Amino acid sequence: MKTLLYILTLLTTQKAWGSDTLSCTGTLDKDGKKHGVWLCKDNSGQLLKKERYKHGELSTWMLFNNKGQMVQSRNRKGKIRKYNPCGC
Repeated sequence: MKTLLYILTLLTTQKAWGSDTLSCTGTLDKDGKKHGVWLCKDNSGQLLKKERYKHGELSTWMLFNNKGQMVQSRNRKGKIRKYNPCGC
């Protein structure tokens, strides 16, 4: 039984929102909650968001523009930081 639960925790799940414009992949813990790193991509495979969960609780995230550059992030303390990817 413990082996089965361990295998279930390693399963990768995928969810789609809206009109299939965004899909997120990551792992679930034994309770079925998001855990670890989740990557959200558009239909073309471009990374738009990277999220880190700890047993269902969102701890950090990063948003990317269409060129793959980070434009905004939130740290574990909840502080949101904006970036200027053009270097201006």
